[in-house]
Amino acid sequence: MNKGRWAISVLLAVVLAGCATEQPQYGPTVAGPTTTPGSRTPRPVVQETLVESEPKVPVTGAALCKLFTTAEITKLLGLQVGKVVASRQGPYSSCTWKTTKSAGGIVTITRADGRYYAAYEKKIVTVSEARKARGRKELEGLGAGAFAMGASVNGVPTWQAVALQGGLLTGVEISGAGSKSSIATVKEFLIEILARG
Repeated sequence: MNKGRWAISVLLAVVLAGCATEQPQYGPTVAGPTTTPGSRTPRPVVQETLVESEPKVPVTGAALCKLFTTAEITKLLGLQVGKVVASRQGPYSSCTWKTTKSAGGIVTITRADGRYYAAYEKKIVTVSEARKARGRKELEGLGAGAFAMGASVNGVPTWQAVALQGGLLTGVEISGAGSKSSIATVKEFLIEILARG
């Protein structure tokens, strides 16, 4: 055998031997992960749930305002109130009951996503301090944090409270001349709101 043919035969045998032991490789596909023929890897299990980028807060005016009847609010405040008025201001949903007489009393429930707690807390503190509030009272045992602040403007008591529970901010304001507005009332009302949803 000729030396040139022998060298080519050996070279060809080495190349063919190397190709036979190497597994073929496939590029990425749109349909799924790359696999090699003959492999029996089980397919990954896909969960059918999606993560929401923005948490949805079930606090539309209608649902929030149906937590209490006008009669229940009248009993709570100690003054006759009219129909509830639902409103939305930015991320906050509110329900407000006003007294039917000119005394100016109100009961308001406010709710929003819990990420707005710090901003709402600042708002309550600012408003209460402007009304010469007598200090902040921490409400122990209510959610991840809760407090109340009260003031008296021209003899009219005004109490506000807020709690962070279950990822939701829940705020309350109770005021009115001759009303039952007090720290005990606002705390009990806040607890009842949280219990009802």
